[in-house]
Amino acid sequence: MNIKRYGVDAPFALLVYTVFGVGLLWHAYVNRVNYPIGIEMTLGIILLLGALVYLHTTAQGKYRLFDQAIPHLNLKPDSQVLDLGCGRGALLTRIAQQLGPNGKVTGLDLWLSRDQSNNRMAITQKNVDELGLSDRVDLVTGDMTKLNFPDASFDVVTSSFAIHNIKNERDRINAVKEAIRVLKPGGHIMIIDTGRNINEYGKVFQDAGLQIAQSMGLGFNGWWATPLTDSYVVAGNKPATKTAK
Repeated sequence: MNIKRYGVDAPFALLVYTVFGVGLLWHAYVNRVNYPIGIEMTLGIILLLGALVYLHTTAQGKYRLFDQAIPHLNLKPDSQVLDLGCGRGALLTRIAQQLGPNGKVTGLDLWLSRDQSNNRMAITQKNVDELGLSDRVDLVTGDMTKLNFPDASFDVVTSSFAIHNIKNERDRINAVKEAIRVLKPGGHIMIIDTGRNINEYGKVFQDAGLQIAQSMGLGFNGWWATPLTDSYVVAGNKPATKTAK
């Protein structure tokens, strides 16, 4: 059900693990009498196991991570939330379900299918409509590195498995800075991601004066094939505006 509604993350990566794993095992089987096939068999099995772990994470694991993370967002019925790189709405719809009629989640994406299978605004809108959340969700096309929102627009900003897709370090850091810019004083920001950027995000938070609330790995449910491609959460609180004496 999760894959049918929300697709597969980075589908080409899953395809690579599967095709190369099956290819190595088939080649080993065909040539089993010609030369030792132990290394090929081992590599093929490792790749297929990686594909199974990847499939678990994209189909089940990441949703468990979302369900564990949402209580830490301190959502209120009227919270205004921005979800960066929302894709087909896996996290976005979970957040919207926690809001009241005056709450709103804005989902922003470039809608690239290389990041998520069949990633299109129309698909995300269909998911939102089917879940009865149309009055609590707005979808926009936009670049995380240049957000078209005023300062201090949102109570909560989230991003899941999206910012690492920005390969240029300066642009990636700027995306985090933009997320902080549009966050209201006293607001909460949470980034769930993969890649090796946990310290990078944490430093941007600290440089912006945020209090870091979470910075940790997320375990097996966030493994994208192996422990070397794990996931983590970095979350922080923006200081409230000081009141005049």
